[in-house]
Formats: sequence, structure tokens, C-alpha cells
Amino acid sequence: MTNCLECENLNRVYGSKLAKYHAARCAVLYRINTEFAARQQVDMERAKNDMEEHLLTCPFATKAGCLMPLQESSVLERFQ
Repeated sequence: MTNCLECENLNRVYGSKLAKYHAARCAVLYRINTEFAARQQVDMERAKNDMEEHLLTCPFATKAGCLMPLQESSVLERFQ
């Protein structure tokens, strides 16, 4: 993505939260209790927002042209 360590860390956190959210959605218990998946979704959205906010102010991201919206599929591929 960029040479920025914070960008890399935020991307790793977002990917991890996204993977946990997708795992929670696929779990058998999801049909019984959606609260766990909802909490995972909130965590994932927070991580996504943190990353997007950082990308708006990161000098490395602006130089590299990384200000496009995050694609869930590209982030998930790194964590599977």
C-alpha cells in the first residue's frame, strides 16, 4: 500500500476485523444470536473508519494515490 507503518498497521487491523466479522456471519450460532456478528461488524466498521481517516491525512498515501475507498475483497484476500 504505502511506506507508512501506521497505514500498514491500520490495514492489518481492518483485515483482521473484517475476517472475524465474516467468520461470525458464517457461524452456525449466527442464526440463533446475531448480537455477536453485530458486535464484530461494529468493530470492523471502526477499524475501516480509522484507516480511511488516516489515509486522508497521511503524506505517503496522498503521494501514492491510495485515497480510493477500501475494497473488502482485496483486504480479505490478504488474510485468507
